[in-house]
Amino acid sequence: MRYLTFFLLLSCTMVVAQKKSLKAIDDFITLPGIESHIRFLSADEMRGRNTGSPELDIAANYLMTQFMSAGVTPGDGHSYFQAVSLMRLPVPGKVELTLEVDGASGSMAGVLIEGHSAQLTKPVVYAGYGTAADFDKVDVNGKIVVCLFGSQGSTKINEGILRTAPAKRLLASERGAQALVEIMALPGVPWGALQNYFSKSRVTLQEEESGIPHILIQNSEADPLKSLMQKSSGSGSLVVEVALATTVSAKNVVGVIRGSDASLREEYVAVTAHYDHVGVNRQAGQDSIFNGARDNAIGTTALLETARFFAKNPTKRSILLIAFTAEEVGLLGSNWYAEHPVIPLKQTVFDLNCDGAGYNDTSIATVIDFNRTSADELLRQACTGAGLQLKGDPAPEQGLYDRSDNVNFARKGVPSVNISPGVKAFDKELMKYYHQPADEAGTLDMAYLAKFYRAMLRSVFLLGNAADAPTWKANDKYEAAAKTLYIK
Repeated sequence: MRYLTFFLLLSCTMVVAQKKSLKAIDDFITLPGIESHIRFLSADEMRGRNTGSPELDIAANYLMTQFMSAGVTPGDGHSYFQAVSLMRLPVPGKVELTLEVDGASGSMAGVLIEGHSAQLTKPVVYAGYGTAADFDKVDVNGKIVVCLFGSQGSTKINEGILRTAPAKRLLASERGAQALVEIMALPGVPWGALQNYFSKSRVTLQEEESGIPHILIQNSEADPLKSLMQKSSGSGSLVVEVALATTVSAKNVVGVIRGSDASLREEYVAVTAHYDHVGVNRQAGQDSIFNGARDNAIGTTALLETARFFAKNPTKRSILLIAFTAEEVGLLGSNWYAEHPVIPLKQTVFDLNCDGAGYNDTSIATVIDFNRTSADELLRQACTGAGLQLKGDPAPEQGLYDRSDNVNFARKGVPSVNISPGVKAFDKELMKYYHQPADEAGTLDMAYLAKFYRAMLRSVFLLGNAADAPTWKANDKYEAAAKTLYIK
């Protein structure tokens, strides 16, 4: 009986302590506190925080000093900055593939995905979707390889550009191919939009450069292309004219708050957000600065408020704080971190990413997405306590999960979700601000955002103190990666 009484008293004490901590979070979030961060990051003087700009460096220094002031430890123990190796690809000149198969010949203009200038005349082989199995069937050494864009059954262009294309390029390079050509055969993808995107100067990871030209051509009924796909081989030439790439200065900002529990402190809850935006566009009209208050000064402020509160009130687990660079140009900062983690990924048990396009429902918060991880109930509890309902993905057809930094943790196996202010639909109210000059701090509902930040910090508190670390739901597409990552 004495033991039962002891455990009841202990349980009551723990409940009272948790309620006290959650009340402290609610009191900690103030309108001046959150507004000051958002206004600084999205001020006109920050000129839209474009990747590689001096203003983005100013933002990085602001984050660093806020971490220092809060008492957050540098990520690697020495520096808050993690250098990210980026390069800027100049505007390509000529990109053209000429094929000759069974007496039929023709030339096709393309766009450059990666690679340097080249002038090649080589045998040409067709390799299906360019998977490892496809490459096993074809000798590509010393040849130009042509394959279909994306993967079999895929319909998402972002997955093809960000995931399958680099993997194919690496395979082709490792097996001695001289160039890689992908055929854009996804339904509903406007070729003109692709030409416009790839015909501009772009920023990419230096590590991604394989050294071989990698181009994209339009699917067509041209005889030589049809014959190549049927016969699997032919001959051809490839011309790529492009100036040398230049390096781009970039950095992630990383901090750590060590946990209070001697055992659980070796597990880390990552709280992440990107701090870059899209800069200045002189063609936008009188107001040419894309301030990025919603995308993503809101998320960056969530990161800063997390740092300020939990540095003084640590959870049992450690908290890993990361502000990512270069999200807007292809999730590059988070991609780099996933390949060069400051804290081993197997110790990172969850990623709570905060990124969004804005909001159009101030009664909810949005998580992308439910039924991915076992953290759903904790996140719902956190939002309810802050006076908000938690809703899921409002537009599954857009593939939002794979378009934010959380996906670079997920593909490595770390259970991850993205949380944002409430979105009920991608309507005119949302798009009025998304990547527009109108996205300024003065247009935000700070009282609503205070609720959202309370929900965010409550989520971190519950995740950091939970008895068990979150896991992927059974049969999630990233579950297999987690089984490999977290092998005991």
